[in-house]
Amino acid sequence: MCCRRAAKAALRAFVSVLVLLGVLVRFANAAPNCSVRDADDAPALQRIATGVWRIAAARGEADESNRGVTIQLLLVRDGARLWLVGSGPTPAFGAALDCAVRRTLGRRVTDVINTRAAPELALGNAAFGGARLWALPEVIDAMRTRCEACRERLARRLGATGVSLRPKDIRVPLRPVAPRGAMAGRLGPFDWRKLARAPGERVLVLRHRASQIVVAQGLLWADDLPDLRDTRSDSLLASLRALQRLSIGARLVGEQGGVTQPAAIAVNIAYLEALHRAVDAALARGDVQGAAGLGIDLPAFADLPGYATRHPLNVQHVWHELERLSFDDAPGSRRDRQTGRSATFQRSLR
Repeated sequence: MCCRRAAKAALRAFVSVLVLLGVLVRFANAAPNCSVRDADDAPALQRIATGVWRIAAARGEADESNRGVTIQLLLVRDGARLWLVGSGPTPAFGAALDCAVRRTLGRRVTDVINTRAAPELALGNAAFGGARLWALPEVIDAMRTRCEACRERLARRLGATGVSLRPKDIRVPLRPVAPRGAMAGRLGPFDWRKLARAPGERVLVLRHRASQIVVAQGLLWADDLPDLRDTRSDSLLASLRALQRLSIGARLVGEQGGVTQPAAIAVNIAYLEALHRAVDAALARGDVQGAAGLGIDLPAFADLPGYATRHPLNVQHVWHELERLSFDDAPGSRRDRQTGRSATFQRSLR
């Protein structure tokens, strides 16, 4: 009897030790290497579907006040794997996000996807040293070529909040999403499609199969104007139309603006179409104010948050695009180039 009691006591003690070890392992996975600063700065994980969390971003351009956090990210749990779409603008932000993920979910990110070559989206990669990094082959090439210059430019804009942006911490993805030239496929829990922001500038659009949430970083600005920097507006317009077809019945997470419906794509398309028409008309009149972003107003979009600061820059961008196209045409035989511009502008050059 005494032996049985002793054996039961030993078994209970052994089970208690196993439970304690499990707790310690879980705590070790969730808590170590999170500094007080990481914990204080940790971004919030907003649950938007079963096993899907959004990490919010500020509107507008990266600066010291928003710490460069201007592209919203997505976190997806898929069995034993945890997928992060974008890693943020700095290693410091990435470390804080890693801390938040471990503290909230008790596990670490296993895979990071860089949907395009943008410093605000990918310079946090260094914080996820144990994760697999994925990108389109074209994005990997662009990051290898441009990351250092992008790092320097972003560091200047972030000032004191960009101190963690060091050359040695640039981490370029090593895993191509698919062979070069592939236009669509599957990756983990996502279906993906490759679209263009400009000739040679590709972006990966992801559709999470379980939740039907579409990630369209670099293509969609919810309830705001698109940012045309580093794009060609006709390429962006064509991709937005393709995105409409891909997003039927879905919710979307774009560059900025929260979770939205496909109707938000139509707002971006309507703005670009109206901007093209207005700039073309100004070119036809020979109204050179448009080159400085002046004199071309679109009142229908004036209530959107970014109109005051972003619209003048977009006017300049489209003006120079259409002006270059007009000079590319042979004199006396100017062709209609997607925007439906008339030959009036050619006469105004004489």
